[in-house]
Amino acid sequence: MRVTQTGFYNQATKQMAEQQSKVFETQAQLSSGKKRLRPSDDPALAASLNNLKSQISVNQRYLTNLGRIGDTLKMQEASVSGAVGIVSSIKELSIQGANGTYSAADRKNIAIEIKGLISSLVDLGNMRDTDGAFLFSGYNQDQAPFAQSALGVVSYTGTPDYQQVMVDEGRSMQIGLPGSDVFGSVQHLDPVSGVSSSVELFATLEAMHQALMNNNTSAIKDNLDKVSSVHEHVVIQQSAIGSRMNRVETLTNATEDRDYTYKTLQSSMEDLDYVEAASRLKNQSLALQAGQQTFAQLSSLSLFNYIK
Repeated sequence: MRVTQTGFYNQATKQMAEQQSKVFETQAQLSSGKKRLRPSDDPALAASLNNLKSQISVNQRYLTNLGRIGDTLKMQEASVSGAVGIVSSIKELSIQGANGTYSAADRKNIAIEIKGLISSLVDLGNMRDTDGAFLFSGYNQDQAPFAQSALGVVSYTGTPDYQQVMVDEGRSMQIGLPGSDVFGSVQHLDPVSGVSSSVELFATLEAMHQALMNNNTSAIKDNLDKVSSVHEHVVIQQSAIGSRMNRVETLTNATEDRDYTYKTLQSSMEDLDYVEAASRLKNQSLALQAGQQTFAQLSSLSLFNYIK
């Protein structure tokens, strides 16, 4: 088959254009860091990547929610830990006040100290999180959950609701505890009758304060067991928060492991092997350069070059 000069030029030009296109493609890959520049390069892989990225996005939301729960629980744990210390002090002072050798003045001094501790307990119940929302107010995030009157009566103005967020597919978790759980009703077992009843935390502490202030030894002794029940209650609440923090940590670790697996798979599917691509670009560039040189040499050939 006779190859005409025009045919030679067309074929050579086409081959060099294809080779140059390969060079440009590899250069673009190196610039973007991706194996494939367009979804049309591999539609099936593009669809798989889109699905994987969607799963990564959802998993990130779960991690954000778990972080939010963890932060809230840490702040609540700090508050309840302080409450345990305060109630322990009130319990110890109450036991001192029940001592028959104490005078009315001694008990009044103890009552004044307990009054201050109760106010500190109210302050702990009205703690805010990093966003300025009240930790123990339930759904009433912008309103202090506990109010103390001039007479010492403490009332709860929050809601008993638990805020919930999704932490996994089909699984939600509560954000913290409402104040009604931590500083509200307390189960008290009467040591004499063996009857269990519900008493209010702040009302019980205020009753002890009043008994000491009035030097009412009978009322002091009657309230000692109730104060002990209050102490046991806040200790239990502290343990409950600690248990939930452990659950959040375990779930966070599992979710982070899943996130790492997803991102590793994503990287293997779309990230470029720079060493391989650089080597390929070098070979493609050499092939293009050789083709261009060969074309130039052949293009300069003419019959007149051989006529002496």
